Amino acid sequence: MHKIKYSIVFILLLITSLNANQLKKVTLQLSWFNQFQFAGYYIAKEKGFFEDYGLDVTIKPFNFGINAVDEVDSKKADFAVARETLILDRVAGKKIVALYALFQESPLVLLSLKNSAINHIEDFANKRIMTTIDDASEVSIKAMLLSKNLDFKKLNFLEHSHDIMDLVNGNTDVISAYLSKTPFDLNNMNIAYNVFAPSDYGFNMYSDFLITSEDLINNDLKTAMAFKEAALKGWNYAFSNIKEASQLIYNKYNEQKLSIKALEYEGDVLKSMAFSNVNKLGEIRLEKIQRIYDLYNVMGLIDNQIDIKKLVLKPGSEIFLSKEENKYIDKNKSIDMCIVPNIKPYSFLQNNEFSGFFADYMKIIEEKTTLNFNLVETKNFKQSLDYFKSGRCNILASAQNISQRRSFANFTKPIIDISLVLVTKDNRNFIDDISVLKDKKIGIHKYYSFNKTLKQKYPDNNFVDVNNIDESIKKIESDELYGHIDLILTSWDKIQENEFNKLKISAKLNLSVPLSIAVRKNDLLMYKILNKAVESISEEEKDKILQKWLTIEYKKEFDYDLLWKVLIGFIFILAFFLYKQILLRKMNNTLKEKVDEKTKELQKINLELEERVKKEVNENLKKDTLLTKQSKFAAMGEMIQNIAHQWRQPLSVISTGASGLKVKKEIDGKIDEKLLNETLEKIIDTTNHLSTTIDDFMHFFKPNKKKQVFKIKDAIDKTLNIFNYNINNKKIEVIKNIEDVSLDSFQGEFIQIIINIVNNSKDAFKEDKTSDMYIFIDVKNKKNEIIIEIKDSAGGIDEEIIDKIFEPYFTTKHQYQGTGIGLYMCKQIIDKHMHGSIEVKNKEYTYKNKFYKGASFLIKLRK
Repeated sequence: MHKIKYSIVFILLLITSLNANQLKKVTLQLSWFNQFQFAGYYIAKEKGFFEDYGLDVTIKPFNFGINAVDEVDSKKADFAVARETLILDRVAGKKIVALYALFQESPLVLLSLKNSAINHIEDFANKRIMTTIDDASEVSIKAMLLSKNLDFKKLNFLEHSHDIMDLVNGNTDVISAYLSKTPFDLNNMNIAYNVFAPSDYGFNMYSDFLITSEDLINNDLKTAMAFKEAALKGWNYAFSNIKEASQLIYNKYNEQKLSIKALEYEGDVLKSMAFSNVNKLGEIRLEKIQRIYDLYNVMGLIDNQIDIKKLVLKPGSEIFLSKEENKYIDKNKSIDMCIVPNIKPYSFLQNNEFSGFFADYMKIIEEKTTLNFNLVETKNFKQSLDYFKSGRCNILASAQNISQRRSFANFTKPIIDISLVLVTKDNRNFIDDISVLKDKKIGIHKYYSFNKTLKQKYPDNNFVDVNNIDESIKKIESDELYGHIDLILTSWDKIQENEFNKLKISAKLNLSVPLSIAVRKNDLLMYKILNKAVESISEEEKDKILQKWLTIEYKKEFDYDLLWKVLIGFIFILAFFLYKQILLRKMNNTLKEKVDEKTKELQKINLELEERVKKEVNENLKKDTLLTKQSKFAAMGEMIQNIAHQWRQPLSVISTGASGLKVKKEIDGKIDEKLLNETLEKIIDTTNHLSTTIDDFMHFFKPNKKKQVFKIKDAIDKTLNIFNYNINNKKIEVIKNIEDVSLDSFQGEFIQIIINIVNNSKDAFKEDKTSDMYIFIDVKNKKNEIIIEIKDSAGGIDEEIIDKIFEPYFTTKHQYQGTGIGLYMCKQIIDKHMHGSIEVKNKEYTYKNKFYKGASFLIKLRK
């Protein structure tokens, strides 16, 4: 009997040993002592999440003298936790890559006591500040101090003791601390304190990156991605179960002897910072990394230019699944799928095959997951939904996540967000808000989810349920309905079928429909797999698919009949004007003198052959420039083809109306007032139509920040205070002429614009090597607009590239070094967020009786 027991124990130990040998051994270096700051990694280890992803993880504790980034760079650790100074490490040549950023706001702050009378940043002058070397170099802390005109080098820094009692006992005036930990201690002691958080001053940075080495990314990407997925799973669990995670740390990872309440407090604070302004844990936005990099650059901390894209791991084509998820796929290769069969071009059947945007999207998911989706054919969306609810299909390829469906379905992250529009007869007026159509009947699809949403948002409107858009169109033509509300591209498809001569889009609603993949409620593993696949597909891939269907759906065969009609009309008008010109030539006595003058000029050119050759060369250069611009415009051809269909008839109306008025004026000498009014009214309506068409084709950025009223002078001063003016032992002199004016807009974005422009001037001075370095900033308050001019004395921009500097990713090593995205984003922000304009030109001027040339940026902002 004893032998049997020993045998069983031996077998169990052997199995455990074999299983451990199958796991990949990796190490994680912490950046501080154990606390809730690393709870996600403890949870992933203790709950077996790392093992589920094939990893055997050793968590290496922190000790003073250990630099987590150096540990990864020197291959002493496979992974580590790093702070926002990661950018400086990359600039210093360390080959490290960020897998995610856990905290969207840095928890690092400065603290002072209320009774110290240090209530503002300006009060720091000549005060003792206790901080670590790393804390002092955090860009958010530095930017906050410098934005208030403090000289960072002259501040009195003390070596950090990591004991809050030094602040309480007066051994220091200010101390750096984590917002998630030290305030808890001060609250327990009933000590009032001030918090100076960089995010409150507009410097909102990432913190606690998970990093690995470039070598691991290049040679074992699967391990890197598996660690990332398991760690994020651990963090999601930790933040959802803060008390349980705190108890684990208290029992097993607590050399600091923290209390349960302290750990729970830390967990609550860090959770709010991890999910600040994002839906997906660990998200890294490249534009935010660029902003941090730009701040380092303007403060003179960037010695070598780097490609920030290499700092962040770009999502690949693979997704990384747990053992349980992989087993599920092995057993369920074939998945029954229902679709919406009649919303072209998003989702429709063509020759009994699934086609459209969602069909291409599901093909990508098939490749990523190795699943096979079997189409279950249905007649309409209602039948698809009924089949899904009854279990005849496992997933629904496109559905909106609404409360009524959550009882029987889980929904992935939205795949696409589709705008809604109003379709009417082409003689209806354009409107901004459909609530003004209270007395009009408007058709809406009775089975679509936005049916209820519309009725709730517009309770006074008279909505009529229809089975499909075709039913509404027939009723619109017979005046039973005023219009129909549907998805934007579906509506355009129907307008196209009607050859643009009966229907039009009369309004674009401030309402959209986000569509996801619906998975049956009891199939949780399928939901997790599909959600990972959806999250792995980039916005660029989705845009590429959507652009494909935009191109396919709206490329029609060229209308040669219309072309002939336009040409005939054009020839007639041209002939009339030629005839008129002949009559004018005969009546104009001065024409002969002009001809003689031109003849003399030609004779002079013939005599001066060399001058003529020079002039011809200049003309050829102009032609070359024109050809270059024409080739640039050719890149817009595909979009213009789409717009052309919507513009063809309105342009014909405008051309015919305007030409008719001109001809009648030339022949009769006067125009009938009624005819004039009718024609002008038609032209105005038609131009409004053209304007709406452009709006429908363009996708504008929508800022999610709140506007605020701020003084432009204060914002510019704040920007200049963090700028390093020294270049090669010389100093840039900034000459300001700023009128007192306030702006109701986005202060953070305005500051980013000024940073980019001033930073470009700084880089230009590096190239120009000029002895006098000036930047002039003029702000003038006009009646309806604010005019801002920023010019430098750096010699100007090469005329061959000046037209390209606002293009995305354009850059040159000779002028305005960088990624090129800065000026492009400046223009996007000004055009779309601030409703203004920006232009640039080279300008020659004198200052202090000396001649200078430089680039002049002119910004006009509407009040």
